[in-house]
Amino acid sequence: MKLKNTAFIYNVTVDGSSNCDWGTDIGQSKKHTFTLEGFPEVLNAMVFYKIEDVENIEVILGKGNRIPKPISAYTDNKLVLASCFKKVYLNGKELKGERFIMYILKEINERNSKGAINVHKDRCTLKFNNSLRYNGEEVNLHCINAISEAFNQSSNGSWAILEMNIENEDELHFKGFALGNAPKNYATKEDRNEDFTKKLGEVLPILDDNKVKPAYEDTYLTEEEYDYISAIKTKPFLILGGFSGTGKSVQVKLLAFDTCPCDGYLNTSETSPGNYLLISVKPNWHDATDITGFRSSVQNKYFVTDFMRFLVKAKMYEDKKVPFFVCLDEMNLAPVEEYFADFLSVIESRKKRSDGKIVTDPIVPASAFTEKYSGDFNIFMEMGLEPVNDSWKADDINALDSNDMKDAFVRQDIVEELMRDGLTIPQNVVVVGTVNMDDTTNSFSRKVIDRAMTFETIVGNFGEDYFDYGDITLNYLEHPRKGDLFISDEVRALEMLGEGRFELSDKEKKDILAFINNINKDMDGTPFKISHRILNETILLYHAKKEIYKLMNDGEDFEGGVVFNTDLNSIFDSILMQKVLPRIEGDYEKCNSCLVKLSARCADNEWTKSEEKIEFMLKRFGSDKSGFTSFWN
Repeated sequence: MKLKNTAFIYNVTVDGSSNCDWGTDIGQSKKHTFTLEGFPEVLNAMVFYKIEDVENIEVILGKGNRIPKPISAYTDNKLVLASCFKKVYLNGKELKGERFIMYILKEINERNSKGAINVHKDRCTLKFNNSLRYNGEEVNLHCINAISEAFNQSSNGSWAILEMNIENEDELHFKGFALGNAPKNYATKEDRNEDFTKKLGEVLPILDDNKVKPAYEDTYLTEEEYDYISAIKTKPFLILGGFSGTGKSVQVKLLAFDTCPCDGYLNTSETSPGNYLLISVKPNWHDATDITGFRSSVQNKYFVTDFMRFLVKAKMYEDKKVPFFVCLDEMNLAPVEEYFADFLSVIESRKKRSDGKIVTDPIVPASAFTEKYSGDFNIFMEMGLEPVNDSWKADDINALDSNDMKDAFVRQDIVEELMRDGLTIPQNVVVVGTVNMDDTTNSFSRKVIDRAMTFETIVGNFGEDYFDYGDITLNYLEHPRKGDLFISDEVRALEMLGEGRFELSDKEKKDILAFINNINKDMDGTPFKISHRILNETILLYHAKKEIYKLMNDGEDFEGGVVFNTDLNSIFDSILMQKVLPRIEGDYEKCNSCLVKLSARCADNEWTKSEEKIEFMLKRFGSDKSGFTSFWN
């Protein structure tokens, strides 16, 4: 919300007189209507961070009295609400450790001090005094000093804050600018207002270009969405199988629509959001060139693919936690192990750095970005990176020394990373392959299954409720869902546990090990036994489901939403369905014994989904036991 020019300024005077109000009017109507644009969002956050012990707040109100006293001592105004924010930002950067207190006052007097009718009765004002004390501590003054430091100024410096917004539901964001490392005096109000308008016009475009506004649609999750999202947070590579027409690719696009920010860049298309890429797999793909490009020695250039461009675009939004979805449509029309081999290897190289960011080995080597190319081709421009000069052509870029190459582009950081590390898989990229399992497609090797989280879409009988939903269309949400829900933030369970980011009780550890060992016992003598990778992902899935629960509702149930089942036993059922059963395929002699044992174990532990799937797999052998079985319908 925009503040008036005198609401929050520091060391600024007009004709030598200070006029900082340390507050702004938010509504004056007798109907108590808040008229300040953007204030409802601030009010919602204030309600959430309400201060209960308001008697411990002391302020200075009015003129003459320079001794702070409790708000209740001022009889001209009524305290409506007081709140303390613990996450404060200036121009997108956090003021670590700072707090900021705001409160709303309502004028209640019928007449002013001179006996005249008070025309401002019922006016509400948002206040944030620099003199405020809470439990004897000068909270706001400490934060104001931190703002001066963030502007690289001494206590004599001058600055102005002209916007105050709420982001991520609990972050208080100030937007403003420094005026100089000394007090600033304007001859007139008009001079001040003109200068403020100019400086804010310089600052806001820079801030808005580098920040996605994450207003969230915290609608409840369906059970299906909960399963998908928890799998994505466990490992960002999914396989969706089923008959043609069951909505597999639509489901991927829906996830992209739900998370696409309304930033004017990613939401420009009515049919496909900018954080979604559809790759239609062709039957003749037998190497990685259609995914990761290739160097042509004849033309002396590197041919860039849509997949490469998409990864670079995702990197632009990686720090803003916007998920990017790649849909490999009918991915088994060609042998996955051949055209997607590089990705299958790179996805296993994921590692969590000390700063919390997950990185991978390059899927395209750095040499592709450090070699010089002839003609009018430039790989960085081909990949969608914007040069600092709009009029530059590829010839201009190619004429630069390699050491100066990064300076030619707006996103120098990405160019520098490509030249140093090659093209890696960003943490916010999710790859989903859709498959139709029939006699025209290729089956999956256990290498592929081991590296993916697997789902099967099934269409049941249609009922009359089909017509109750009206016209359902894919569209952007006014307030996109939290990106954190969809981004995998852990790789190795032992590392996560060892560093204290997640805890397991002794009983939980015992139960997890027993689950893995018992499954392998049931599959003894078969090629389907599972390894440490599935043990690792069992723990990560357990962590992911609990984390989603926290992100959605902070421990409170959503009315009408899915019942969040985070117990460990349900995790075992999910792991069987997503990781174990898809590995099992073959004839009666090869598969029957382990399936029968697994079925009995599912019944004993109430793993109902897995039990139903195993029953289906056993029936596929036929009455004469001559058939072939697999996980897929």
